[in-house]
Amino acid sequence: MRHVLVFLLIFLLCISPVTALAEASAAALAEDVLASLAEGDFAAVFENSDAAMQEAVGDADGMAAVWAQITGLLGTLTQAQAEDVGAQGDYRVVLAQCAFENADATLTLAFDAQGRLGSLGLVDMRMREEGAAADAGGYIEEAIKLRAGEDDATNGILTLPEGEGPFPAVVMVHGSGPSDMDESAYACAPFRDIAHGLARLGVASIRYDKYTYAHPENCLRTDFTVDDEYTSDALDAAALLMEDARIADLYLLGHSQGAMLAPRIMAAMQTEVGDRLRGGVLLAGSPLPMWEIQYHQNLDVLKTLSGEALARSEALVEAEVAKATALADMPAEELQKQTFFGINAYYQADEMSVDAAQTAVDLDLPLFIAQGEKDWQVRPADGVEAWQAKLPQDFDAVYKLYPDMTHMLFDLQGTPTGTAADYMAADARVSETLIEDIATWIAAR
Repeated sequence: MRHVLVFLLIFLLCISPVTALAEASAAALAEDVLASLAEGDFAAVFENSDAAMQEAVGDADGMAAVWAQITGLLGTLTQAQAEDVGAQGDYRVVLAQCAFENADATLTLAFDAQGRLGSLGLVDMRMREEGAAADAGGYIEEAIKLRAGEDDATNGILTLPEGEGPFPAVVMVHGSGPSDMDESAYACAPFRDIAHGLARLGVASIRYDKYTYAHPENCLRTDFTVDDEYTSDALDAAALLMEDARIADLYLLGHSQGAMLAPRIMAAMQTEVGDRLRGGVLLAGSPLPMWEIQYHQNLDVLKTLSGEALARSEALVEAEVAKATALADMPAEELQKQTFFGINAYYQADEMSVDAAQTAVDLDLPLFIAQGEKDWQVRPADGVEAWQAKLPQDFDAVYKLYPDMTHMLFDLQGTPTGTAADYMAADARVSETLIEDIATWIAAR
């Protein structure tokens, strides 16, 4: 749950299949829509949206409010270049690389067969690094590739401490949404900060562009699974580390959804690397199924609404919740035709099929589980406290709750706003205390 989703975008602006739009038209349509939004012609965009989109935003003013949330973070849109990345269901999906006044961002748009807008979302944003603090060094970095020479080769970085080693190493597993190897979002780059900080303390790491970021064209299948998105890359990264004489024991480090899925990924990794896998670091994750976190996130957004918008949104949220019990018994072909909280139901059912806490117990590998009290994306009650409640009292786990830390793992002074504005500070760097605690925990293994 790394990305902040705009206007209940987590499901209200979801994609519902109809018939396919010609590929050549979708990118041009996306650029036209973005130009209209930038010019303030919200009525035209609303009129050329499909029924589900119109129901979600209500009217042209609702469309204006969605765009205001994006531009409120990023500033005025100055340039957009769109690329059709294929069909999802029978919609054409477009990624638009956009330059805004304050940041660069990727937006996703989808169009039905008639060229009507079916979804609009902020996928990723990258604050410009003017005036960024100088890096203190103390580490060595080498470019790597997962599946070098294959069609889906993926770029990554191996970060090593200075010295000879061998060193313990962590495989970094991203949160939700497409993400580069640094897990860049807003002014934050958590994986970069963790990699550099751990290396200075004697721990190597490997990080890589997430599969949905590196190869979005391969991720639109209706039978796309957790293993396709997460596990395969983690296993390939572990295999590279296994072949490197400078690397000793291995650990998995997961953030947000990566932490939620960590026991499942570790189980697959243990099969490949055996007892060289020594444990897991779970940051800002939860043992609950993903849809429950999405539900709680939506409830928080509902608190900001009133009147007709509240009633309409409450009905949509409860309709999604009602689907939860039916997914386990639904045939695969039916799941692939539906969404659940804005995500393909087949993917959601696959994620729900593995109990994170029980899998961790079965693995019987030590865990370092940490979160910030100022995390409003995964509440501590759903995160570190839930892990502590679900794992046995004698389980080999360390639980840490940091008073000022956010979901993006940096310390925030004052009261969080509960919006992406919390992540915009130029000095948003991962807590040094957290990094030191992780390195100390690994050293004690």
